[in-house]
Amino acid sequence: MFPRIVIGGTQSGAGKTTLTLGLLLAARARGLKAQPFKVGPDFIDPSHHSQICAPRFSRNLDTWMCGDDAVIESFVRASEGADLSVIEGVMGLYDGFASESERGSTAHLAKLLQAPVVLVIDASHMATSAAAVALGFREFDHAVNLAGVIFNNVGSTGHYAWLKQSVEARGGIPALGYLPHDPSLLIPERHLGLVPAPERSPREEYYHRLTMHVQQTIDFDRLTDLARGAPDLREPTTRIFPKRARPTRAHNCVAFDSA
Repeated sequence: MFPRIVIGGTQSGAGKTTLTLGLLLAARARGLKAQPFKVGPDFIDPSHHSQICAPRFSRNLDTWMCGDDAVIESFVRASEGADLSVIEGVMGLYDGFASESERGSTAHLAKLLQAPVVLVIDASHMATSAAAVALGFREFDHAVNLAGVIFNNVGSTGHYAWLKQSVEARGGIPALGYLPHDPSLLIPERHLGLVPAPERSPREEYYHRLTMHVQQTIDFDRLTDLARGAPDLREPTTRIFPKRARPTRAHNCVAFDSA
């Protein structure tokens, strides 16, 4: 069994990374071993995941550059011994390599790993319309298990109550909580996305504040129940990682410093 959850978004900038970091911090606060992943080849977001989950490293799962079985094998290998695997998506849930193909998308990976998806919706400028957005994402592909939504940039408890009522009554999709509008939760960005953690990692007070928000406004127990309800994975046919040590034939060196 590999308890796992995919954090998808309606688009880039919806709040996937902030929520993922918050869930990893909440797991750490509960003494759980969390294994983070990132959909696609991005190295920036995983640097922030790894900062929280050390000595575990965040791993990439890319269905565009790798075959399906290789992705499953990579997931299983990294998830060994973890209580919870949190997989941060890329861009919008259905955005992939090409318009006519789902490969490389968060949705494709979620189906491959048979993992429930939590959709992050930036609710800063909407209320009832959030239900239409969530419903559209669920109906777009019924093979994707859209198990719940979490709202970002919520203005107040009253705002969240409206959002929750709308998405559950009109869309039939569980609302698992929210993150409030809080400018202090923003992580510095650059043209490629976030500034990598080795260059400028958030301060401890940032982690403390984000942990507090997740503990107060997100149903972490329900989310972990969803993750534990994921079905068994099929055995991959690939053998990228040998079960037994092999003689060393070459040494690979990777430059890793402040540059």
